[in-house]
Parts: sequence; C-alpha cells; structure tokens
Amino acid sequence: MRWDCYVIGADAAGLSAAIQIKRLRPQASLKVINMGRIISYGACGIPFVISGEIAAPEKLIHFTPESFAKLRGIRVDTGLEAVSLRTKDHLVEVKDLETGKTTAEEYGQLLIATGALPYRLPFVDYHEEGVFHVHTIEGLTRILAFLEKTKPRTAAIIGAGNIGLELAEALKKRGIDVLILELLPEPAALWPARIRRAVAKKIEEKHIRFFPGTAVKKVSKNGRGFVLETDERSFEAEAVFTVVGTAPATAFCRGEADMTRNGALEVDRRGRTSDPDVFSAGDCATVYHRLLKRNVYYPLGSTANKMGRVAGINMAGGDVVFPGIVGTQILKFFELSLAKTGLSREEAEKEGIKTKSSVARRLDKSRYYPGAVPVEVELVSEEESGKIVGAVVVSGGNAVSFIDPAAVAVYAGLTIEDLGWFDSAYAPPYAPVWNALVSAALKAVSNED
Repeated sequence: MRWDCYVIGADAAGLSAAIQIKRLRPQASLKVINMGRIISYGACGIPFVISGEIAAPEKLIHFTPESFAKLRGIRVDTGLEAVSLRTKDHLVEVKDLETGKTTAEEYGQLLIATGALPYRLPFVDYHEEGVFHVHTIEGLTRILAFLEKTKPRTAAIIGAGNIGLELAEALKKRGIDVLILELLPEPAALWPARIRRAVAKKIEEKHIRFFPGTAVKKVSKNGRGFVLETDERSFEAEAVFTVVGTAPATAFCRGEADMTRNGALEVDRRGRTSDPDVFSAGDCATVYHRLLKRNVYYPLGSTANKMGRVAGINMAGGDVVFPGIVGTQILKFFELSLAKTGLSREEAEKEGIKTKSSVARRLDKSRYYPGAVPVEVELVSEEESGKIVGAVVVSGGNAVSFIDPAAVAVYAGLTIEDLGWFDSAYAPPYAPVWNALVSAALKAVSNED
C-alpha cells in the first residue's frame, strides 16, 4: 500500500503534524509509527517524578495509542523502527522490534519526527544495575525501581547541563548525597554568565560536590557501587547517571537529505527537507532563528510542537511559513528560576553584534507584601539601534513573568525605549510599581549605572 502521508515518531512533533493532516485532509491515507511502546509523553518532567514532586511516571503521558485513536481518529502503530530510507523510491524500511521482520513502506509524503537519543559514553556499561541515562518513561521506571530497592546514599552525575542540574536537585530531595562531574569549567555552560554564576553559587549552598574541568575516563563496578576514574583521581558512588547531551535520531536517513554536522535534518521554514516530499520537525531537525537569520539546532518541546504543526499543515496542502524562534528557555534549580531569551552578550559578540547591557535588581512583588523575593534582569540591546536582542533573568520566584515580555520585545524588534515605557501590571501581591524589566530598560535609556 502507498500511504499519502507517513509519519515516523509519535511524540510532540509527529502527533502535532498528524492532527493537522487529519484535520485538513481527512480522506488522505495516514500512517503513524513509533519505535517505543509509549507515545506522547513529557520527558522534561522526568526529574520531577524522581524528586517526588510528580506522583508517578504515568502522569507524564499525554496520550496512549488507544486514547489518541479514540480522540483524534488516528492510529499509531508502536514497536516499529525506521531502519533505512530510500527517497528516490519513496520507500522507508521498517523493522518490527518484536518479530525482527522488516517491510518496505511506500509514501507520498514523509515526516521524520524521530527526536533525539542520549549520548552513551563508550566506557559506561548501561546494562549494569545502577547506571542510567535520563530520557524515557521506561528508563524512568527503571530508575525509580532501583532507588526504592537499593536506597543509594550517594549518586554521581556526569554532566552539569539542564538535565544534570535538575537531576541533582531531584536526588538531593530524596536525601541522596550528590556528586557532579563536568568536563567544562562551569555548570550550565550553555547559559549566559549571570546564570552560570547563580547556579555555581547554589551548588555550593546546597552542599553538592562539584568538580568542573573533570573528564571521566572509566566507570567500573565495585561491590555495592561504582568507581569513576579520571586522570587525576577516582570517585565512588552507589548510582551513576550520565547526562552529557543528545544527538538527533537520524542515522537511518543519512545520505538521503541534507544534515548538519551533528546529524540534524536541515529544513526550511515550511518544515521541508532538501527532498521536496520529506519533512522533518522536532529534536531531529533544525529550526529558523529570527535574530541570527539562519537555521540552528535548538531542541525544545515547545518548538517541536510548533514545527510539527507547520509541517503537518504544509503536508496537507497548506502554506505556512514558520516565523522562527528567538531562543527562549527557562530552568528551575532549587529556589532559583533562571531564564533567557534572544542572545546573551557573549553570543552577540560572536555574531559581530555590538551591544550594551543594563541590569536592574528589584523584588517580584511590593516589598511589604509577604513572600516578595529578589529578581535580577539583564537586558542586552544593540548599541547603535537600541533594539533589544536578549534578556537574562535570575529570580527567586517565577522568571516567566519577566522573560516572556522580554521575549515578545526581542521577537517584535522593540527598542530599549519601547520597553522602558511598557505598561506593566501592578498590584502588591503580584508586582511592584517598578517592574525589574522596565527598570532595566529605563536605566539603559538614561545611561544609568
């Protein structure tokens, strides 16, 4: 059978696309496959299940294949892995993971929404009980079973990026002594300097043992736990977690469409790859950046949903052009709410953009209202035009209320003066008279220190 539309991957991007195809072309033959048995889940919530803040892994699942078929009228076949692609013949080879049998499926249009896979360190045996990476619901179930069964007193985390930091907090909340080993010289290395400093201070405050500039070379079993060896010394822990990044899950289609060096499929702003009948979206694909005016690899669930929607509409015959992202993200680390949008001063400098920054430190509510906490906002603006190109927020409350308006300003190309007179909401329980975002903008306009 030749399928009009064939979707590989049944999470954020794949299902968003399938919904649009079904809505706009209800008579089209549509097939959706997924390698895992569990579809449509919030992987970003995994650390919060480990900490106990979310009650159970099932809470992260948005749809099952059965509920999705009932609600949307779209069948999802699971346990099927795409193993090769022949775009010239419009064929994808699919392996049934239960039987081992492979079949060639013919498509009219194809969406690749296979996401990303965690990097596996070559010197780590991931089959060993007590060794984990943090990526899937199945993996989460294994982690929880181990923690309940063995009740480890110590855990080593290799990697101090977003997931590594969230995992450190989660394990600490379970009463586990946490050790973080990071190859780079600072934690949260991809974040702006202001956030890196705040994270480093919080790590010290929470008595997490942190070793930057440390390359683990070997992990071996030692009785109840493990030994992690570097060139200089060794560390012991009863559980080991590796969170050193992910790579696009695109090995099966290499050579069939243009890719970046890391394996992400290059797509245009309609979600189409270099092959006109093949689309891609989500963590396996690039996305257009409005400020940089080029494609970047920026894997986030929010972007995956949007690009999946765009690709699905265009596969169904529509014509939607994605306006692009500005790189907005937020991270919780203990009491800190950390966020950025646009370009940091470091990033702008690498792009040859001359900038200046202004910083305001305020409370997030009126000072006399109970629960008011400090917030620090840095605005980055283009030196010549005054156009806002980025913002950084470090807050003890919820940074969303500051970073989202800043993201709108960056997205819309507003200037510092525009934002300085922004009509922000005020009421003592929610915000002070002088919003930190507005204050930072006005300081830049008047050249205050």
